[in-house]
Amino acid sequence: MNRKAFSIIIIPDTQTALRHNPHLMEPMAQWIADHARELNVKMVLQLGDIVDSGANDEGQFVTALATMDRMAKANLPFLICPGNHDYDNLLSQDRSLRMFNQYFGPHIYRDQEWFGGLFEEGCAANMYVKLEAEGRKLLALALEFGPRDGVLAWADSVLEAHRDYEVIVITHCFMHIRGERTKSGDGLNPKNYAGSLDANDGEDVWQKSLRKHPNVITVFSGHHVPGNVSYRVDLGEHGNPVFQSFQNWQMTENGGEGRFRVLTFLADDGGLELSVVNPQTGNYEEAPGYRVSLPSLGLKPEPQMSAADWSGFRFPDGD
Repeated sequence: MNRKAFSIIIIPDTQTALRHNPHLMEPMAQWIADHARELNVKMVLQLGDIVDSGANDEGQFVTALATMDRMAKANLPFLICPGNHDYDNLLSQDRSLRMFNQYFGPHIYRDQEWFGGLFEEGCAANMYVKLEAEGRKLLALALEFGPRDGVLAWADSVLEAHRDYEVIVITHCFMHIRGERTKSGDGLNPKNYAGSLDANDGEDVWQKSLRKHPNVITVFSGHHVPGNVSYRVDLGEHGNPVFQSFQNWQMTENGGEGRFRVLTFLADDGGLELSVVNPQTGNYEEAPGYRVSLPSLGLKPEPQMSAADWSGFRFPDGD
């Protein structure tokens, strides 16, 4: 079967740019809309910390909504997972998401044909969308910051019920800047916040849930500073390679200037490519680790690399 290439846009932490340079959001949204047809963009995924100040500055949510509304007007499905700065009290007390749900709650998804389902009625912290893209069935699963055990049990049920879908997972904190999953002892671990003491960190999420499902192909996250990119591949219990990627530019000039990733599913061999765009310059950037090429992942086509091949696979050095 001949497939056309297609892309998914992955936007990490916009919090610093949006708070201090909100004018940088419009060029980001415009670049994505302008290049949607050229890149055959099928979906936009935002990795959390879309705002910086929780419920303390509603204007940040207004700007964020206007940014994401540009995606909707370009007919691009989008999905957002909440980061710690998106919670009303920044997780200093609890997991309240009143403001996040006011602006990015289920009401903006429910009537879309690609809407899948929710963990909790009225709350978009944990949800999934699904669509078909050039002959591939894709499911994007968004998980809250430091998913609770109940959320992971729900995620397991979603993944099991959609075994014929290739799954992209987004959650704000999963990978660390040094290329390991977030674990006990790491700074900014979700378990370190008073409002999320019931959290699972990246290593917990992998061990308790994601490694058990053969249809999980990628996991994307942000959150950690000051590095910009890191990656790893691990085999799940079924021998399926799972690509895990960290990206975050919030500590660079102008809060990252709206940089984002372009994840491209290649046309012929099912391989993937990952690149970085700075929408302020309109350029693809070439810093170490910014461009990554992967062999085929997922259910269709079948992976062409053995477990031994993947165990020796290495990526360009990031930060």
